[in-house]
Amino acid sequence: MRLITVKAPEGQGRSIAEVAFAAGAAQVSMRQERQYSPDHLELPLDVVEVETATPKAKQFIENLMIAPFYDPVSYAFTIRHPESLFASQPPEKDTVPLVRPTTDVYEELWQFTKITVSLVGRVFLSSVLLAYGMVEDFLPLIIAGLMFLPFHHHMLGTGLGAVLREWRFFGQGLLALLTSTILITLAGICVALFTAPPISWQLHGSPLSGFILSCVIGIAAGLAAVDDAGRRELIGLAATAHISVYPAWFGMKLIFGFDEGDKWPEHLLTYGINITSLTLAAALTFALMRMKGEGINRFIGSMKQER
Repeated sequence: MRLITVKAPEGQGRSIAEVAFAAGAAQVSMRQERQYSPDHLELPLDVVEVETATPKAKQFIENLMIAPFYDPVSYAFTIRHPESLFASQPPEKDTVPLVRPTTDVYEELWQFTKITVSLVGRVFLSSVLLAYGMVEDFLPLIIAGLMFLPFHHHMLGTGLGAVLREWRFFGQGLLALLTSTILITLAGICVALFTAPPISWQLHGSPLSGFILSCVIGIAAGLAAVDDAGRRELIGLAATAHISVYPAWFGMKLIFGFDEGDKWPEHLLTYGINITSLTLAAALTFALMRMKGEGINRFIGSMKQER
């Protein structure tokens, strides 16, 4: 369910309403407001509100952003997810959870790929728990570390950036992925400096099994990202557990030393295959679920021209 508020120049409200009706919305409301700017300019606005099911909201927003009358500079819209929506449609129609608006998924993943002090702290400290749990073979501690690693969001962001052809976002996803990999490795090094070998937790799986599992997890993670009813945090735990143990293991081995039977080239290959296949599987899922970037790219292009 979505509640969409669009603010547009005066006289554009009816055109917006027509786009909403064409997307399947059953009712649209409109009012007028005045917008004030820091230089004391006063502009009349048409404010249009649309209450509708999630897939219809997706269609409406994507149609609006590519409409000939839409100007990214003078328009603004907000998409909210209400807890309940009782309007002109029965609940069995308004509660359809697929597919979330592309803008929702896009902005959510942008937040997760931003490299902030919080991200660095969460990834490093969670990885410390993960690495120490691996040394001691203490599963609850390993799970506790994995719970707070936002590792899979970086792969999802990279995949979505490729599908939308939004290359700045694609690069941000890659940068976040590289940053997290380095932080997990550093956490493994730090744990190894204060503990003693061996690493009781053993890495399992082959490049082939890693590829199959990553494809399955990538599809599941992609579906969860575009579904209002998806349990994204649980899918994230599965993705993180499958991949993040490798840089933690390598970090500790850099201090402990590699043993003859460690098969580190195979583990390194498996890690690369896991990341690549999960990202590609998620990207394919986004494409099949019709995540569209025309409106987003138009908006970004207009912002660059304004600057």
